Amino acid sequence: MTSPDLPERYRKLLAVTLLFGLIVMFFGLGDMKLMGLNEGRRALAIKEMFLTGDWLLPRLNGELYLTKPPFLYWISAGVSHLFGGVNEWTLRLPSALAATAVLWMSYCYTKKYFGIWAALFATQLLIANISFAISARRVEIEMMLTALCLGALISAIKFIKQEGDARWIYLSYFLLGLAVLTKGPVALLFVTLPLFVAALWTRDAKVVQLLTNKLGWCIFLLAGLSWYLLVTVKLGPDIWALIAKKDLLEKMQGEYNKKPVLSYIGWIAVDFLLLVSLFFIKAKDLFARYRGRQEFIVPLLVVVVPLLVFSMFSNKHAKYLLPIYPLLAIVLAVHLARIFEDGGKHLKAIIQVLGIILPLAFAGYYVFAEKRLFNYRVSVFPKFQHWSTSVQEPILYGYGDIDKRLIYYSNKPVKELDQLQFKEMKESHAAMLLLVEAGDIEKVLPDAGCTLQEFQPYLKPGKKLVVLGFGAACK
Repeated sequence: MTSPDLPERYRKLLAVTLLFGLIVMFFGLGDMKLMGLNEGRRALAIKEMFLTGDWLLPRLNGELYLTKPPFLYWISAGVSHLFGGVNEWTLRLPSALAATAVLWMSYCYTKKYFGIWAALFATQLLIANISFAISARRVEIEMMLTALCLGALISAIKFIKQEGDARWIYLSYFLLGLAVLTKGPVALLFVTLPLFVAALWTRDAKVVQLLTNKLGWCIFLLAGLSWYLLVTVKLGPDIWALIAKKDLLEKMQGEYNKKPVLSYIGWIAVDFLLLVSLFFIKAKDLFARYRGRQEFIVPLLVVVVPLLVFSMFSNKHAKYLLPIYPLLAIVLAVHLARIFEDGGKHLKAIIQVLGIILPLAFAGYYVFAEKRLFNYRVSVFPKFQHWSTSVQEPILYGYGDIDKRLIYYSNKPVKELDQLQFKEMKESHAAMLLLVEAGDIEKVLPDAGCTLQEFQPYLKPGKKLVVLGFGAACK
């Protein structure tokens, strides 16, 4: 990223920023146990792929898990094979590397088209972004999706700006195909749809040529749909009807996790530490200056178009819009650079100091604070892992849809039972060790023969996990 022709002060600021960024991305990456429900699902699917060697059909505790395509699983399982086993570090490394790639692409793109100060500010805004930093350190799909979508967009813009031949088109479509292989067709909302809007808005012949390139679409289909085709051949086309209903329609129309229309704007404001409020300062001048430049228009549309589309969905999560964050950071950094360059000596000093303090604060948090503040959420897992090794029963049971992290950390197979299966097991007087989480304890406890173990705190203060014995297991 550095260059010998950069001002000395700038080079120092950039070096310090990159140091803090590396700390945020990589320091203690494997020290914390799995932190969330989604991390547990991803980690368990990767662990099963690693152990079974079935790279075509991801499974979650033995059951088919096709709601998300497997590109992240392949990368993480490959890293685990490279280092000889699955652990928190090998699971999270792909996300950290993807985040590093996002920082590098954002810096290089912004420097090329908008100058060195905008590039520095874009990098600092991403490092000091709450959701970006968290996603870089988790076993999650979103950071890999973000890196691939950003790479596809930058490749497309290089062609549109006539800085290369059709090979940039092919690279763009290939990366877009991998993005679809990471999270499904939703990737098109972050790349193809904004480019389509750009074509309608600007009437640029290069954008139209990009969007209508037949070989590019063939590359996209080969990269993005090959896994879907193989699964269809193996399991039949009906498998996708259930997946589509569960993963798309319910998110768009369902009541689960329903949030107000403007939720994403609030989350974005918090993630960017309210710095998006800078757009209230001479915003018209910013758009007037760059409205005719595709290198600005396309990133702006990548922010606005998905934000409008996703706001209409019933199901909302802050992480869903992570792929727009690098583009929003670039647009915001371009504006901040204008304010910086037009400002006086004191304003420039304040911006430079804040640009270092914010990444420093995030680096300090991950070095000194995260483990101390949140260890209570995961402290149960080493204890549970040790206990599961010591029990004699060959299999454990879980009541209902238990936290997948328990299954990941268990040294015994764990079979989850719904109410009917539990009733049948109980009535057969079978020996059974049953894992029951806090919300179900009072429901199941009266039927148990004994309480064999309690783990508290379990994920939250005051919450506990109990192991109930049935039949001969109590002896």
